Order: sequence, then C-alpha cells, then structure tokens
Amino acid sequence: MKGIRFGVLHSFDDLGLILGKKEIGAPAVKEEKIDIPGADGSLDQTDFFGEPKYEDRTLRFDFSAMGPAEEFPAAYSRVLNMLHGKKKRIILDDDPLYFYLGRCHVSSFTSEKNVGTISVECDCEPYKYKTEYTVSAHVLDGTEKTITLVNGRRRAVPEVQIYASAGSVRIVFQGSIWDLGSGVYTLPELELTEGDNLVIVTGTGTVTFAWQEGDL
Repeated sequence: MKGIRFGVLHSFDDLGLILGKKEIGAPAVKEEKIDIPGADGSLDQTDFFGEPKYEDRTLRFDFSAMGPAEEFPAAYSRVLNMLHGKKKRIILDDDPLYFYLGRCHVSSFTSEKNVGTISVECDCEPYKYKTEYTVSAHVLDGTEKTITLVNGRRRAVPEVQIYASAGSVRIVFQGSIWDLGSGVYTLPELELTEGDNLVIVTGTGTVTFAWQEGDL
C-alpha cells in the first residue's frame, strides 16, 4: 500500500494509516519591491542575490484508519507520539528519489462508522532534496581536464576529495584557483548553480565532487 515515510516510519506499514489525499504546496517567492515616488510601478529586486528566494512550503496528507472504533484512541495516540511536533525527513512513495525536511503537526481525530480520519500537515523547507548525494568522480592523468558538474535548482557547495599521486591538483572555477594536496575540502567559492558548471582540473591522481542536490 502506497503512503508516506516519516523518518523511518511508513504511514501504512508502521502506523496503519491509509493515504487518501496529499497536497504538496509550492513555496511562495520572497518578492522584494521598492516603490518609486513619482514613477509608475515599482523596482523589483527579487533577483538581487542572483535568483529568487523562497518561503517554507506546506505538505498536507489526509489518512483513514480502519478497524473497531474502540481501537481508534490508541491509534491516534500512537500517531501523536510518533509525529506531532517532530522534525522529519518525509518521502512520498510516488517520488522516492527525493525527500522533504519539515516539522509535522497532527490534526484532531474524527471517526464515523468505523472509519477514522486524521490529517498530518508538515511545515517544510522550500526545496526537496535528493535522497542520495550526487557524486562525480574522475581519474587525472596530468593533462588539463574540464569537468561538467550538473546541478539542480538549489545552489550547492560540493565536498571535494583529492588524492594527488604527485604534487598537487589544481582546480579552477570561475576565476578562483586552488592548488591542493590529498585531502577533503569545502571551497565556498566553488558554488554550483542550476545547470552545467564547468570546473577545470589539472594533476595526477583522482578527484571526487559530492553534493546535495535540491529542486522545487
């Protein structure tokens, strides 16, 4: 039975809830506008930092619980104890390659004719994240190598792992240059934007880029 995974708990397998309706809200754009006296319209600075920023988003799930009415209070209490007020990693069975991260709020419980209904509303970060880190690994043979790192909508700074078999490895990205020996590095200026990001690497050994992709 398809459902929702809240952390390690599955809505049907662990909580006995049958998913009815799900609503995945879009994050509102943080619009920044300045009114200009004596001029028509306003000055839109929403893209001042290079791209729009977003508010949190809301996910809502409506569930049913089947069974004897006398078991509903215990089932409701179990759901409250497991989810209410807790921050969870949320994965939809219909979208298993991504997770949302947010705080869960459980509604009141209603029942009629041995069918109980309950809703879970989650206040989540604006982006959904890939469940697995994106990894780009390369062998270096001493010649200059151009590597394309393809990123999703959310900006990301990758972890760079280098094994230099001789000397150091040079990394060039948008005017920034690093000469690095073997080790693991986080380079704040190496920030990936949406789409193709070209990184030039020279040296011998291996280099691996790993980062958390996010999409709307």
